[in-house]
Amino acid sequence: MNFSLTRFGVKFVFGFFLVLWRVWGAGADLNPTLTTNSNSLSTNQTSRIINATEREFKPHDVFRFAIKEDPSQGSLSQEIVVSDGGEIHIPITGSSTEYITVDIRGKKLLEIRNEIKQKMDENYYQDATISLDLSAVYSGLAAPTGFGKARVFGELKGLIPLPDGEDVWLTDALNSLPDNPMANLKKVKIHRTNKQTKVQSTIEVNVEKILKTNARDKDVKLMDGDRVEVLSRGIVF
Repeated sequence: MNFSLTRFGVKFVFGFFLVLWRVWGAGADLNPTLTTNSNSLSTNQTSRIINATEREFKPHDVFRFAIKEDPSQGSLSQEIVVSDGGEIHIPITGSSTEYITVDIRGKKLLEIRNEIKQKMDENYYQDATISLDLSAVYSGLAAPTGFGKARVFGELKGLIPLPDGEDVWLTDALNSLPDNPMANLKKVKIHRTNKQTKVQSTIEVNVEKILKTNARDKDVKLMDGDRVEVLSRGIVF
């Protein structure tokens, strides 16, 4: 009788600690994991369901985007990140250097999708089939700290890190990217959005002249959120 009670007690204690171990293990991973379908997104850190169709989107949110009729990629999707100014910049095709820009501030998913389709159909497609879904929500909790970024697009492409406390100049940033003889460095455009007023401005810089004459006083310091557009030179003989 005593032996049976002892065995029962051992099993009870073992089972109790096994349950504790499983509960602890399930809650040990505190890193947010994002999963999504076309209408919702959730994190296992907060168990919070986000209704993507009703959400008003914010900077650094991430979309999955595709155009079914895209001749270069078909239905292959790509990630689009909302800029600091609340815009998304969407390539006409997967291999194109030409973009359309949509201001997503205060808009919902269906409105954004319809605006993209309208702009694509106006100049590039006859009846584009747009796929646009929420991929990840930016909360700021897991954001990298210590640097900003500037994005270069067009004939040169790249993401330029801007470390805190260091000045990164336009000419140095472009020199760090792979060379492209088609890049027009005489009319490089910096698209900048004031984070406080949301006012957008464009700065045109003759990078070629700065490099040739060492006119560093004409150089421009890049700021977080800058989009640097490098156009094509056209036909080069």
